[in-house]
Order: sequence, then C-alpha cells, then structure tokens
Amino acid sequence: MIHLFQPIENFVIKLAKPETDPINQARAKMLSYILILYLPFTAILTVAYILGGQTLHLIRVSTVFLAALMLLGLIYYTRAWRLASHISLCLLTFAVWSNLSVYVQDINVETLQFIWFACALSFYMHGLKWGWFYSAINILPVIIYTGIDSKNYFYLGSGPQEVNQATYLFVTAYNFLLIVYLHYYFFKAFNRNFINLTQTKNELKELNEKLNTTLSDLKKVSNTRMEFLSTMSHELRTPLNGVIGISNALLLQNPREDQEENLSVLKFSAENLLLLVNNILDFNKFDSDKVELEHIAFDLSTLLKNNYCSLKLKAQEKMLDLKLSIADELEDKIVIGDPTRLTQVLVNLLNNAIKFTESGYVGLYTETIDLSDTLITIRFTIEDTGIGVELHKQQHIFEPFTQASTSTSRHYGGTGLGLPIVKKVLKMFNSDIEMVSNVNTGAKFFFDITFPYLVADSTIIHKPLDAKYELAHLKILVAEDNPVNILVIKKTLEQWNIVPTIAENGLFALQKLEQGDFDVILMDLYMPEMDGYEVTEAIRSLNNKKKANIHIIALTASVNNNVAERVKKSGMNDYLSKPFDPHHLFQKLKKVGIEAPIVYGT
Repeated sequence: MIHLFQPIENFVIKLAKPETDPINQARAKMLSYILILYLPFTAILTVAYILGGQTLHLIRVSTVFLAALMLLGLIYYTRAWRLASHISLCLLTFAVWSNLSVYVQDINVETLQFIWFACALSFYMHGLKWGWFYSAINILPVIIYTGIDSKNYFYLGSGPQEVNQATYLFVTAYNFLLIVYLHYYFFKAFNRNFINLTQTKNELKELNEKLNTTLSDLKKVSNTRMEFLSTMSHELRTPLNGVIGISNALLLQNPREDQEENLSVLKFSAENLLLLVNNILDFNKFDSDKVELEHIAFDLSTLLKNNYCSLKLKAQEKMLDLKLSIADELEDKIVIGDPTRLTQVLVNLLNNAIKFTESGYVGLYTETIDLSDTLITIRFTIEDTGIGVELHKQQHIFEPFTQASTSTSRHYGGTGLGLPIVKKVLKMFNSDIEMVSNVNTGAKFFFDITFPYLVADSTIIHKPLDAKYELAHLKILVAEDNPVNILVIKKTLEQWNIVPTIAENGLFALQKLEQGDFDVILMDLYMPEMDGYEVTEAIRSLNNKKKANIHIIALTASVNNNVAERVKKSGMNDYLSKPFDPHHLFQKLKKVGIEAPIVYGT
C-alpha cells in the first residue's frame, strides 16, 4: 500500500530530500503520500457524485481534489510542507463543520473519522501546541452539538444530503485506511529513527571503548618512551658530565695555548652533544604536556650577562662580534618567572645565530615595552648578519625536524628542534616569536614577555665579590657514587676554595652528616645502599633540627618527568641536572652562602 509505484516513491523522496532532520523528512513524505492518496479517492467520488446528481457533495469533493493538487505543487516548488499541512488540517476541520451543519446534520462515522484524522495529523505534523489547537477546533463543535437540544443550531435550512450505501461504505473504508496509514507511517519512521539512534549509541559506545583502550595504550607507550629516554639520558649524561666537567676544570688551570684550543674543541663537542640530547628530551616532554613553568625570583640583568658570557668564547672562535644591550629599567629589578626556560630560549636562539653567521655580529638586545607598578614587559631581540631565511620558508623552520634547506642541514648540522622548542616555551610564557629576515642579510628574532617584578637594592644585587673566596666558608657534603662525577664536583668546588666531604653512597652520607656539621648537601639521586630520596627522608626525620633542615640540592642525570615532583616531595630544596653548568651550581650555592654564617680563621 505504501509504495505502489516506483515513480511515486521517487517523487515523494524528491519532495522530502531538502530536509536534513529524519523526523521532518518522515513528516514531509507522510503528507505527500496522504495528498497523493486523496487524488484517486476524490476522483472516484467526483464520478460517483456526478452520476448520482449530488451537487453539494460534488462541490466539496472537487474542492478537495483541486486542493490536493495545489498543495502537492506548493510542496514541490516551494518545499513549504508545513504550510501545506496547515491548509490540509483546515480543510479537514471544514469537512467536520460542514458535516455537522450541511451534509449530515448529525454525528456519523465519517465525521468522527475526520476528527480522528485531524487530531492525529496535527500532532504528528506540528507537535503539541498545534496538535491541541486543531484538536480543540474539531472536537468542540461536536461537544456543543451534543450538548444542545435544538436540532436547528447548526442547520442551514435544508435537510441532510443523502448518499447511496456503496459510496458511503467507500468513503468510510478509505478514511479508515488513511487513518491507519497515518499511524503506521509515522510510527514506522519513529521506530526507524529510534533503532538508528540506538545503533548509533551502541556504535559510539564501542568507539569510546576502543578510543579509551587506544588512549590507554598510547599512554603506556608514552610512559615507556619517557622511561627509555630517561634511562638513555642518564647513560649519556653521566659520561658527558665527566667530559664537560673535566674540560671546565682544566680550562681554569691556565693551560698552554695549544692545550686550551684542544680543550675548547673537546668542551664544544661535548656541549653540542648535550644540547642535542636536551633538545630531543625536551621536545618529548612538550609533546607529552609534561612541562610547567616555575615562578621564582631572579635577576634578569644578571641572567642576560651570564648567557652573554657563556657564548662569548664561541662567538670569538668564529671572529664574530657578540653584542649585548640591557634595558636600564632592569638594573634594580628582580623579576618573577622561570629563568631556566628563558635561558633555554635565549641560548637556542643565540646558538643558532652564531652557527649560521660566518662574519659580522650577533646581538642580544632588550628594551622595555611597558612598565607598571607591578609588571614589566620586555622585548628580547636576537639579531645576526648570517645567511638569513627565505620568506616562504620562515614559518616552516618552526616545525619539528625542519631547516631552511637540505644544504643548511648538511653544512651546519643540527636536528631542527631548537626553534620548535623555542616556540613551545614562549607559548608557555604567553608569548610568540616573530621573525624578520632576508637571504644573505641576516635574521632578527624578537618576542615580548611580561614579568611581575620587585624593586631591589641595586647595591646588594650588583655588589662586586671575588668568586674564588665568596663560597670558601661553605661546608659541603657530596653524596655521589660515580668516581668520574666525584672528580668533576671536587674540581668544580676547588675553584671556589671549597674542599668537600665525599660520601660514596647514601648510607655513608647519612652517617657523615650525623658525625659532622655541613651547610649544604649535593645529593645524587641514584646510589647504592640508600638512594637520594631515602637519605633525604631520613635526614628530615632527624631529632637534631639544624641537621634535619640542612639545604639539600639534588643532582641527577635523569630527566624523568616525575623527578622534580619527587625531589620536592622528599624534602629536597633544589634541583640541578647533570652535566651541570658550574655557573648554575655557583648561583645555587651562593643562595645558601648568604644564609650560612661566615666563620673567619677556619
């Protein structure tokens, strides 16, 4: 009954196709089928009424036939199926009223069918509000008719319009058929959509379960990767710590010119290897969202000078002029931020500038962009006279493992991770890096960072001190089991006239602290007998409050994401990764030295 002819089905599908909602598609199709079914129904009645000479019935049925045709045309040309359904409901309402007042002048089965049809169609096509409205205007006349005794209330002066039994049976049967079809089609569409929604829900549930499994697997892979990288980092950093540490120590012992040159090459190569290791590990950390900025107070002016000094020799080896300009507003200010990550950005950019510049200069400039009572915005600019970058490649160099060209990689080396790491770090600072460059005329990178700041006493900040004797009063216990690392630390501390006490494992470290007095402990995290965490926890639980509160600096070659968190949780005061920069160790010990009393004559 539903799909008698394929052309009709195609026509109805075309009428409903513009609707994207499945329920609205079902409504448009249902209305179209009803109007199409009314065409043969009214055509047959038209013939019957002509043969029977029933003029009034002929007028009404002809009107319905023409209305069905026009409404199909309205839907086809304007897609206004909602308007067409309202007109259809108005015609059904007119049929109910006309039956009561003209054609039947009573309540018969046909009238009840029209009412039932109008109520169901209005709810299915338009929802609750319109459903109640059309139901009310179809049902109320019947209630009023039933409640009033006067038989003339609805009559127009003539008697009922009789029809023969065959016609009446045809009308009644066809109306029942349309009512059954209305319910069947709507609930078929409803059921289909319900099944589809259930299937979609089940598919989404399965997909979510697969996604959760995949995410769990990815997390395990990521953790395994980080554990592997941490282990490899420890194995790589331990020998590098020895190479760089001994190189630094030997360079400070007034070597001959030829020795100094060899040591410089050795140190340079080791530091490049360390930079490569650090970049790979840092990139993986950023990829895993495992990096957070610290918020500690530091002297930005001093940090800039230290970065300048650390790279000055490298620039001089290439006969480059390394320039530094520090904004005057920074001279008396202590800013709050992450000095380690800022150093990482500056060193990456300066190293790149030096590497890609054969002659001329490399400059690090700072200027104050904005200054308030609590915030200062600094623009950092790194400029060089190197090979530059073509305009269409300037955005690509910030992508991982990408360089300006393959010849650049062959000639200058590198992994292409420096600039992507810079971009990721600056994003954490709520900043972004900008670039201006032309081929063979150099490049300029600049970025702005806003720091909270405190005004400090400049005479204290920049008080000139002799580094050789500044820390000599400190009593330092070194807990370290690796002979090479012990040698490096001893050589480094001897530069500052410090003679450390060595404990070859964690248990010895605890015993030596109980036997003597120290100002600071340099604590390796992985040692036999007791590791650094266990020793620290044991120290913090000592009855002697002075010894229990000793300043402990963790030393480790591991880069596991949990190290910093475990260091703080175990009670250590600071953290330094190996191989360490002697300057960084000096600054950390200097903080302890300010608090530790200087005892002369010892």
